Amino acid sequence: MAKHTATIDPQSPCLTLINVYGVEPGTQADLAKALSEATENTIRHQPGFLSVSIHSSLDGKTVVNYAQWASKEHFEGFMRKPETQEQLKMFAGLATSVAPSLYTVSAVHAD
Repeated sequence: MAKHTATIDPQSPCLTLINVYGVEPGTQADLAKALSEATENTIRHQPGFLSVSIHSSLDGKTVVNYAQWASKEHFEGFMRKPETQEQLKMFAGLATSVAPSLYTVSAVHAD
């Protein structure tokens, strides 16, 4: 299977999930680690998975999960799985707030 490198490209038909978790500074590393381990062990093996990038804010209060899926249908199939729902509950248990949204890329400006 070809490896996908995370890219932000308005020409790509992929779906982007940006999930912003509010956390207490003492749990930021735990949530980032849980997201990373779940991605490595199970999520990356799901049909339509392209990439996940996990970001931790410098103030310790936020973790952002930036995920790319081949299509909305692939993402919805992943979300319907009971094991996915269990993982999401575990992630939410480490957070004070969770704000997921789905996106397409409108434009990219870079040098």
